[in-house]
Amino acid sequence: MPDSVARRGSRPGDLRVVVRRPAKLPRTLGPGALFAACYGNVGSSIYYALGVTAAFALGLTPVALILAGFIFVTTALNYAEGTAALPHAGGSSSFARRAFNQPIGFIVGWVQLLNYTATVSISAYFAIGYLGVFERYSPIFRELRHNDLWHVTATVVLIGFLMVVNVIGIQESSLLNLVLAFTDLVTQFVLVILGLILLLNIRTVIENVHLGLAPTWGSFLASISIAMVTYTGIETISNLSEEAKDPGRNVPRATWWVIIAVLFVSAFLPTIGMSVFPVHLDPNNHQYVTELATRYKDDPVAGIVSKFVQPLAFWAEMWVGFLAFTILVIATNAGLIGISRLSYSLAGFDLLPKRFAKLHPKFQTPYISIVVFGIVAAVLVLPGIIVHGTQIDLMAAVYSLAATFAFCSAHLSVMRLRFIEPALHRPYRMPWNIRFGRDSIPVLSIVGALFIGTVFTQLVFQNISNSTFIFMGWLALGVLTYVAYRRYRKEPLWEPLEVPPPHDRDVERVPFESLPRSARYRMGRRERVSGHVAAIQRPHERHRPTWQLELELFFARHGAVRGILIVLVFAAISGLAVFVDLSPIDPTGPGLGWSPGLVIVAFIAAYLLNRSHAEQ
Repeated sequence: MPDSVARRGSRPGDLRVVVRRPAKLPRTLGPGALFAACYGNVGSSIYYALGVTAAFALGLTPVALILAGFIFVTTALNYAEGTAALPHAGGSSSFARRAFNQPIGFIVGWVQLLNYTATVSISAYFAIGYLGVFERYSPIFRELRHNDLWHVTATVVLIGFLMVVNVIGIQESSLLNLVLAFTDLVTQFVLVILGLILLLNIRTVIENVHLGLAPTWGSFLASISIAMVTYTGIETISNLSEEAKDPGRNVPRATWWVIIAVLFVSAFLPTIGMSVFPVHLDPNNHQYVTELATRYKDDPVAGIVSKFVQPLAFWAEMWVGFLAFTILVIATNAGLIGISRLSYSLAGFDLLPKRFAKLHPKFQTPYISIVVFGIVAAVLVLPGIIVHGTQIDLMAAVYSLAATFAFCSAHLSVMRLRFIEPALHRPYRMPWNIRFGRDSIPVLSIVGALFIGTVFTQLVFQNISNSTFIFMGWLALGVLTYVAYRRYRKEPLWEPLEVPPPHDRDVERVPFESLPRSARYRMGRRERVSGHVAAIQRPHERHRPTWQLELELFFARHGAVRGILIVLVFAAISGLAVFVDLSPIDPTGPGLGWSPGLVIVAFIAAYLLNRSHAEQ
C-alpha cells in the first residue's frame, strides 16, 4: 500500500495529499490491566518455585523466599523507573542498549532469550504435573504424574502446540488473561487465610530449622538463588509499556501492587507448607527431607491443599489443579510471545540476522524465532526422561541464572542512565538517592546489584545439575553469533560506550588586541594578515590516554594517601575473596563460594560512578 494517496480537492485543480503513518500499538492498558498481566506471570511462579526452593532451604524455605522478595523489591522499583522513562519493549536489553552500547545490549538480550526459553520449559513442565490431581478419574493422568516418559512427552507436545498457535497468530483473549489472573490472586489469598486458620503450627515451623545442618549454609544461599524463580516475571510490565496509558504514572502504580500481592503470598504460603510437611530424617539416605520437595515437588500447592479437612480438601485440590494448569499454560504462551517480541526487536536493531524478524507470508508472525527457540525449550525438557528430580533443578537453575544476569544489568543500566542522560524525563524515580556529580546514585540499584551479583555467582559455582555449563555455552554461542553476523555485515564489533554529556561551560573570552594598520600588511607582499591576534597563545600539549587521566583525577579527588588506602583495601578484599579458602569459617561452604560476585559487581558499579564523576 503506498505511503501517500492523491485525492481531488474541493476546487478544480486542487490536490489533497493524505500521508499514511505506520500503525502503532494502541495505548489502552491501565494500571489494573498491567497488574493482572504481570501478576499472571509472577504469581504463577509460586506453583513450581515452592517445591524447588524447599529442596534446598528445607525449614528455612519461608526465610529464603522473603530474602529473595527483598531483592525483588529493589528490582521491581528499578524496572519501574527505567520503564517509565523508556516505555519500550525489551526491558533490561533496551536499558543496556541505551545506557552502554549495542553490543552490551545484545548480550543482555541474548541472555533474556534464554530466560524466556527456560520460562517456556518450566511452565509447561509443571502445567502437565498439576494434571496429576485428576489421576483418580483417568489412567492417563496417573501416567502423567508418575511416568517420566509420559510427563516429558506431554510437555513437549504442549510446547509444540503453543508454537503452532503462536505461528498462526491466535493469541489468548486479553479479557481471559485478566479474569484468570484475578481469579488466581483471589484463590491464593483464600488459600493463605484458610491455611493460617486450619493448618498453621508455629511450633512445627520452628522445629523444622536445624541451623548449619538442615539446610547447610551453602544450600541455604543456593536456595535464595533458586527462590528468585518466584519473581522473574517482572519484565512483563516493561514489555507491555508500549501499550500502557500514561506509562509514567501507571507502570509504577502497577509495580507497587504486584510487590504487595506477591510478597504477601510468598511469605505465608511457604510457612503453611512447611507446617504441614515438616522436615524429617530419611532413614534410607540419612538426609533431612520434606515431602514438599519430594512427593509434591511437581505440584507443591496441590499438596498443601490436600491437607485440608474433607470435603474441602477434595474440591480445593481439584480447583487448584485446574487453575494452576490454566495459569501455567498462559505463562508458557507468554514466554513464547516474549521470545518473538525480543528476537524481533533485536533483529530490528540489526543485532540479529534479519531472518529472525521475517514474518510469515500468510499469518504475519515472526515464525522463525518462535520455531527456533521453541525447539530449544523442548530440548531443555528432554533430560527429565532419564533423571526426574535433577530435571526440575536444572530448569530452575538455568531460569535463575538468566534472570539474575538480566536483573543485575538492569540495575547498572538504570544507574548509569542517570549520568548519561540527566535531562531524560523520568516520571518516576526510585526512593533513597544520594547526590553525586551531575545527578544522584539510586541506593536501591546499588544494593540490588550487589545482592543479585552475589546470587548469580553462587549459582555459577554451585553448578546445579550442570546448569552453569548450559548458561556459559549459551553465552559463548551468542558471542559467536554476534561476531559472525557483524563480520558478515562488515561492521565494527564494538562501539564506544556512551559518555555523559558535558556540562555547559562558559566559553573563555580572550580579549582581542587591535594592531596598527601598518602591521596588518607584510613588507613587500600584498597579503592581508589578521587584524586581531589572540593575546595568549597556548603551547601544544601531548594527548594522554584516558586511563591515565582517570587515574590522575582519582588521586587528585581523594588525595594520595586516601587514594592508595582505597586501592589497597579493595585489592586485599578481592584477593581474599578469590584466592583464599575460608571454608573452615565461611558459612557459604568451601572454595570460592559467593565472594567474587560481590567484588565484581562492586568494581563495576564503582567504575561506572567514577567514570561518570570524572567526565562531568
